[in-house]
Amino acid sequence: MRHEGNEDRVSLGKSILLDLGMEDYLEILKLQRHLNFLSSNGEIADAVILLQHPDVYTLGIHRNQSEILAPGVVPFEVERGGSATYHGPGQLVAYFMVNMRNHGFNVRDLIQMAQNSIISLLADYGIIAEGRLHGETGVWVENRKICSIGFAVKGFSTLHGIGFNVNTDLSKFQKIMPCGMQSSIMTSMENELGHAADFINVKNRLKNSFTEMLGLKKYIEFNSMDELKSYSVGNGLGLLPEELL
Repeated sequence: MRHEGNEDRVSLGKSILLDLGMEDYLEILKLQRHLNFLSSNGEIADAVILLQHPDVYTLGIHRNQSEILAPGVVPFEVERGGSATYHGPGQLVAYFMVNMRNHGFNVRDLIQMAQNSIISLLADYGIIAEGRLHGETGVWVENRKICSIGFAVKGFSTLHGIGFNVNTDLSKFQKIMPCGMQSSIMTSMENELGHAADFINVKNRLKNSFTEMLGLKKYIEFNSMDELKSYSVGNGLGLLPEELL
């Protein structure tokens, strides 16, 4: 657990950063919704979660069951924007519970900031990318999509976020039509570079970029769900929903 700023406790005006490994999608979905509530109601400032998921498929608010192509795939239906997508090993997922009223920006601004962080990182690897925000969303390398973006807003705060293909197994997209498109549009850093990228280095660089873009000067970083639970229970805080305690 790492502290930034002068305070040692999560309190009004302080943010939470969760830098996790591989975590179950449904468990983290419950945590997102809870942290969104805390942020929206001023009990914490913002929360950012960085992690990977075991193989999972989800459908956003523009869901269309015809985008699920493989029998046996049962997607989670969630409140984020967009439609069908895949999360799995090698993909860096970042969720943002950001109080927009406190920051003075809207969800479109947050999307563009997240896109710019990804674009800047890719440029350092020699990969030229662009962000799209109209009929197509996310970050693209020519006509190949390397990062999917889908947010939701509840109260004053956001939830959900991005799925950035670092070393993702792109064949997993063949079971769906990602956001209604052919699976062949999906790419990854590994696919563009011709070799696997250093996932930890990519994650750490984006972690720094995200905290900088949000101006997180006072936050506590947790590196496991157990660490968050222990801290929350030990300090009499309600940082997790009851079903995760």
